[in-house]
Amino acid sequence: MRAFGNHRMARFFVLSGIALSAIVAPALAQAPPAAPAPASSPTPSGWRFEVVPYLWAAGLDGDVKVGRLPVAGVEASFSDVLDVLDFAFMTTFAGHKDRGGFLIDTIYMDLSDTAPTPDDVYGDADVGLTQQMYSAAGTYRVTDGKVPIDILGGLRYVDLAGDLELTSGIAAGRKVSGGESWWDGFVGASIRWEFAEHWAVVGYGDIGGGGSKLTWQALAGVDWTFSPHLSGKFGYRYLSIDYDQNDLLYDMATAGGYAGLGIRF
Repeated sequence: MRAFGNHRMARFFVLSGIALSAIVAPALAQAPPAAPAPASSPTPSGWRFEVVPYLWAAGLDGDVKVGRLPVAGVEASFSDVLDVLDFAFMTTFAGHKDRGGFLIDTIYMDLSDTAPTPDDVYGDADVGLTQQMYSAAGTYRVTDGKVPIDILGGLRYVDLAGDLELTSGIAAGRKVSGGESWWDGFVGASIRWEFAEHWAVVGYGDIGGGGSKLTWQALAGVDWTFSPHLSGKFGYRYLSIDYDQNDLLYDMATAGGYAGLGIRF
């Protein structure tokens, strides 16, 4: 095998790292539980609900290592991630009643790429990656009024599956597939300040671990309520993940702007 400094080998690792990063990073990130706007009327049972489809335009900076292969440094912009993204679906469903509540976050992503392998004799490879993530948390409002504060705790499950097919070289047609999954527990808090009519500043942070050695994130944003049942959500999120088990090292910082649409009922 050639030295890691070889340009073709470096490109193979970077492209694979971008694909893996695009899967894992959004999967461990969740939209913060949003406090319902005063204009939203509760259901007859007293519950307020909100669905938030969202997008995260994040860049990546960190290290990825698989098996005995060398550590690959990954530094990618959001446009680099888009180059390998085929399909993505991200949404959060939250409910509040009195001081209690819940949060459910679901993400599905499908990525693919073609890149030269580290050794020329194996030619090019088609790489496909899919991910499913489910996270659920209970929330509790510790302070109310104009600046409500919520605390939360829950579990997050991440399932990754990938396949690689050699498309040229001496082993053309050979396929390899595999997967990785883990559970993380997490705790966190969110705050919301309604500083003007229809406008609010939000802040969120969480920290956890279990399957991963450590994961934490912080978020700051602005909510604009433009109707009794609709609001725009904009801001910036930073996520750090340190996972190192089962021949997979994933030590990555992911950061960028986000945008979402809150639908309350």
